[in-house]
Amino acid sequence: MMRTLYLVCGAPFSGKTTLAKQIAERTQSVSVSLDDLMRQRGLDLSRPQPAEEWEKAHQQCIQLLDTLMHQEKNVVLDDTLFLKWLRDRYRKVALSHQYQVVTIYLSIPLAELEKRRQQVVATQERNSLANESFYPVIEQFEIPDSHENTIVFDMTTDLSDWMTSHFS
Repeated sequence: MMRTLYLVCGAPFSGKTTLAKQIAERTQSVSVSLDDLMRQRGLDLSRPQPAEEWEKAHQQCIQLLDTLMHQEKNVVLDDTLFLKWLRDRYRKVALSHQYQVVTIYLSIPLAELEKRRQQVVATQERNSLANESFYPVIEQFEIPDSHENTIVFDMTTDLSDWMTSHFS
């Protein structure tokens, strides 16, 4: 069976982490989160972080993927990955290990993202995100296309049915 890197991408508050964990469990993959790598370095994700800090996390992630792929582990990467060149960077690492890459795009309407974001502010169950961090990602998001071997989750299908149809 071919080893796989799953790139779980989508806007903030689209449900990437929840979906990534379920995919990792279903596919017996290792789950890697850029947000977790940032937090492990002591950074507060409720505040905008400099691009240099995110780049350090991406470099750390690339090294981690390289290690996991040498061990022939399937990997689920959880990040916004809102720019194609970011996804391509991880794709290149995967291809160097002869891994296939499946891009999972969470296509969630802006109104739903805003509702979830307000819910997070109200409950404080996780980090919120300032407007200057949230809206630029939404506006600049480069939606993955069929050339990226993309599977879309758009809330029109029940999540467990969607999981069964794509990961059984």
